[in-house]
Amino acid sequence: MAEIKGIRENLEDLAFLYEDENEKRLHMNAIQMLAMHVGASPVEIEGVYEMVLSRYKKYAKVRDFLPILVSREVKHLINTKRAIHVSP
Repeated sequence: MAEIKGIRENLEDLAFLYEDENEKRLHMNAIQMLAMHVGASPVEIEGVYEMVLSRYKKYAKVRDFLPILVSREVKHLINTKRAIHVSP
């Protein structure tokens, strides 16, 4: 039951992730650039990006750097996942 509550809280966080259209556009651009850089589709990147963004936003005092910091974290997560699946 606690797991369902955690999922529900994550979904609620994502519902209010972007404060306005400009902020959403900024992060969507970061997702597009990251997708091109790592060779994945934006749809694949978007879910991971938004989960990381929701965690970072809870503690961010300066939000100007969130696209950079979140992109770095997502890139690290994707590269780690790929390394695990490739290694023998």
